[in-house]
Formats: sequence, C-alpha cells, structure tokens
Amino acid sequence: MEKDISYEEFTSFVETFYLQSLKELKEMDEQDMDERCCDNEREGLEINTQENVMGNVNMIIEDIDKSKIDKIFK
Repeated sequence: MEKDISYEEFTSFVETFYLQSLKELKEMDEQDMDERCCDNEREGLEINTQENVMGNVNMIIEDIDKSKIDKIFK
C-alpha cells in the first residue's frame, strides 16, 4: 500500500504542532500571570495543550467526508 504520509512524517508533524501549541499557550498564560493563584503551571499547560491537540484531531476526523471512508471499504 502506497502511503501519502509516513509514520515518521506524522510523528514529526504532531510533535511540531504540540510544541507550537504549548509555546503559544505558555505565552498567553504568562500575560495572565497576575490572575493566577500559583507559579507552577507546567503540568496544567501540558494537559491543556494535549486536550486541545486531541480535540483538534477529533474534529478533523469527524469532518472527513464519508464518501472518502466509503471508498476504503469498497
């Protein structure tokens, strides 16, 4: 089976997207630092970023045209 994207390319993309999203969220969090209750938010930021990335992946999968899926099963 010919692949449009390799597992390595996919892994690299996910890693890049996650790190980019984490950096953006950290920067937004630093702007709101005065409103936070504590200084160590790393774990919270990591969990929030994971949830955001997985939410994006789920939405993309849900939006796949069903005819594309049907072609695989024909």
